[in-house]
Parts: sequence; C-alpha cells; structure tokens
Amino acid sequence: MGKHNHPYIPNSQPEIKAEMIKTIGIKDVDELYLDVPERYRLRKPLNIPRGMSEFEVKKQVESLLAKNKTCTEMLTFLGAGCWPHYVPAVVKEIVQRSELLTSYTPYQPEVSQGMLQALFEYQSMICELTGMKVANCSMYDWASALGEAARMASRLTNKNEILIPRVIHPERLATLRVYAEPAGITIKQVAYDAETGQLSLEDLKSKISEKTAAVYVENPSYLGFVETQVEDIGG
Repeated sequence: MGKHNHPYIPNSQPEIKAEMIKTIGIKDVDELYLDVPERYRLRKPLNIPRGMSEFEVKKQVESLLAKNKTCTEMLTFLGAGCWPHYVPAVVKEIVQRSELLTSYTPYQPEVSQGMLQALFEYQSMICELTGMKVANCSMYDWASALGEAARMASRLTNKNEILIPRVIHPERLATLRVYAEPAGITIKQVAYDAETGQLSLEDLKSKISEKTAAVYVENPSYLGFVETQVEDIGG
C-alpha cells in the first residue's frame, strides 16, 4: 500500500486507505488483485521521464508547434470550407458585455434578454445593410441556409430550378436536396473550367432558362479557387 498522498487521486492518504481496507475486510490492497497472475503485476516504478511543470510543458508544446507552418504565416487555398476566418477582436468584446450576455440557459424569457437583444441587433443591422424589410436571425449551418435560400428564391420567383456548381460539398448538396425535393425544386449542376477552376460561363448560359429561380455560387469555391466571375454570373 502506498505511503504517500497523490495530488490528483482522492482518498490517497494512508489513514483513509487503512480505514477502507479494514471496512471491506482485507489485510492489504494486493488481495483485491488475487485473480491477476503475479507475472502480470508491476512491482517496480514505470520507466518514464519525471513529471514536467506547467511551464516546461508549455515550452515543449510550443517547440513542437513551431515546426508547423500556420495560416498566419502563409496563404491557404484548401477549399471545402477549410480556410481561416478572421474575427475582429471587437466581436469578443461586444458579446461579453453584460447587456448582450445571457448567463443562463434560455428556458424562460426573463433570463434570455441578453441573447434576444443580440439577435435583434443582428437582424436590424442586416436589414439596414441589405435594404430588406425582414431578416432571419439564425440558421443551423451553411447547408441549411442554402436550402432555405433555394426555397425562398423559388417562392419569390414562382420558378422551380436552382443552378449550383458541380463542385460542391457533398453534405451541402445532400441537405439542399432534402429541402428542394418536397418543394418540387429541380437542382441542376453547372460544370467548371478544368484549367482555371472557375465556373463555366458557357455551361451556365446553356442551362439558364425561364424556369431558373436562382444561381448559387461559392467564393472561395469548394476546390479553393477564388471565383472572379461573380459579376458576370449575376448578370
């Protein structure tokens, strides 16, 4: 039985261990492991380095991380949604203000005012920036936002075709189909230029029809290319 207290293991004091052993009616902790063959029991300290202090661990991890190249040192065009997203420091400062911070799970309105205020301010700003009369305040994710946008475009135009790039995240495409099929919306995919990675304007023009409700593009594209033809696509 160990004679020392362990800083991270409760009830490791010798007095407490002795009381526990007495209570369960054994003479030694080894009796708890009688079903484990002796040859499998470790009777000597593990051959591992000594424990490191917090400062030592920090320096060790930093030295390992320094071997990598990060997005702060170089540009990245990975595509598939994997790119650095810059969030200004003022955002963190604002959301931590007491009038916008909900300190409890919003089960009831009286404890949700901070969250509701933040959502109201967001909706108001979006309407001001876009000129829209109303704005939704939240979507589950990118894919569900795409699905809602497709259905909205179909309702507003009374048309039932949505054109999307051939290169799109498969999960996003699957979600779009879930939204589109019940609403009777047809999804058509537009090819891309194999040399530039840009959307093929020729293929786009051939597929646009009187039934087209919207054309969806991503920037950067799923392949990581910056789409420079957005104005031409929108025109």
